[in-house]
Amino acid sequence: MAAVIGRNQLARMLDGWSAGEGALHARLAGRLRSLVRSGTLPAGTRLPSERILADALNVSRNTVGSAFDELRSDGVFSSRRGDGTYVSLAGRHTLIRGDDRLRSFLSLTDPVGPIDLRSAALTGLDLVADEVDWLSGHDLRDLVGTHGYLPSGLPQLRQSVARYYTDLGLPTTDDQILITSGAQQALRLVARSLLEPGSVVAIEEPSFRGAIEMLRSVGAQLVPVPSGPLGIDVDALRATVRAHRPAMVLVQSTVHNPTGSVLDVSGRRALSELGVPVLDDATLYDTLIDKPVPKPTAAYGGPIITIGSVSKSFWGGLRVGWVRGDPQTVAVLTSVKGAEDLGTSVLAQMIAARLLPRVELARESRRATLSAARDTVIDTVGRLLPEWKFRVPAGGASLWVQLPLPCATAFAQAAERAGVALLPGPTFSCVDGLDDYLRISFAQPLPDVLRGLQRTAEAWRAFTN
Repeated sequence: MAAVIGRNQLARMLDGWSAGEGALHARLAGRLRSLVRSGTLPAGTRLPSERILADALNVSRNTVGSAFDELRSDGVFSSRRGDGTYVSLAGRHTLIRGDDRLRSFLSLTDPVGPIDLRSAALTGLDLVADEVDWLSGHDLRDLVGTHGYLPSGLPQLRQSVARYYTDLGLPTTDDQILITSGAQQALRLVARSLLEPGSVVAIEEPSFRGAIEMLRSVGAQLVPVPSGPLGIDVDALRATVRAHRPAMVLVQSTVHNPTGSVLDVSGRRALSELGVPVLDDATLYDTLIDKPVPKPTAAYGGPIITIGSVSKSFWGGLRVGWVRGDPQTVAVLTSVKGAEDLGTSVLAQMIAARLLPRVELARESRRATLSAARDTVIDTVGRLLPEWKFRVPAGGASLWVQLPLPCATAFAQAAERAGVALLPGPTFSCVDGLDDYLRISFAQPLPDVLRGLQRTAEAWRAFTN
């Protein structure tokens, strides 16, 4: 059976296609051709109809039709009467026309150029540079005299992470900590250890795109559970566990991406009582804006594994994360990691170990910056786009907004042509839903964010008139 790609999924793959020069249909054809050449659109994939894709991209059907015609003439696409359009086998060998662009984490600082409100990655704190300045050769001498391969992590950092959780109300010892090369590796290691192809994973809907794609890459079957301004729907989760007996539940209990929610104490207790492994991705813990700071979910018991990192607290460039679990689980994960990369950068770990005792300073710095940005963005969106609905996020650097109509994918395409990049709701869905939502990041410099919101409002008026 041929693979079928949905309109919203294809629209996400085409993100940024309309930028550049030349006729619109030629730019679309070039981007589609590059997706085929890279293998992102494999041979045999059945594509959405020209009309449906035109609606998703907010362009005329003639634009999509002309792009498809060009690709059919080049042998990249083939059409079967009454059956639709497919990526052809010949398309695997077709040369790319036009250049792919790196997006999301590119620095788009030109105020008259495009403004990127997609990435919620935060800039680093001065504390990081301070610790680098204070690090000396003397600090490294003993370590340099060893081979430097530490699959479980630098002992000093494992102790610092253990204290980090103990101070939050979750007593932890260093044998419960595994250091990883960022939170994404931590998630991957846990998934590889707990899951087999076909394993069921209950996951919040919406959820972080990186988690969705990683779980799919290991062959997991994802079952969505509604999550909103108060966190995951606990009753729906219990029903899902009874019906599907998942191998794992993935949640973001504290500062959820994209909603910014924080799960309350009763919800945390409910997670501890599910009777199945729960992976709590708490990488945004230190971006909490509204106090009080809750205890980690694992403090309430149960088979809960916690993921964290210094990326949001201090700086993503360190690429240092961790897993917190019971000693037996950590030992298994350490073996998996050792076979993968032999250990995370020791230099980065040394800096992280010196930073973590100063985490309260980092939290206060993040809270002050994010609180001011959040309040300004909420006021601006409320004034410029009064028909958009949202809840005030308890933390993080983004606003999850609901549109009056399920048109987020098409509108994001229109907004990008107007000079502002937004993330439509289906980006955060494991079932290609949520097309009535958008995520707006306010991690960029506030003047750029406000210019982006102005462009967004103008694009929305043009889109809806």
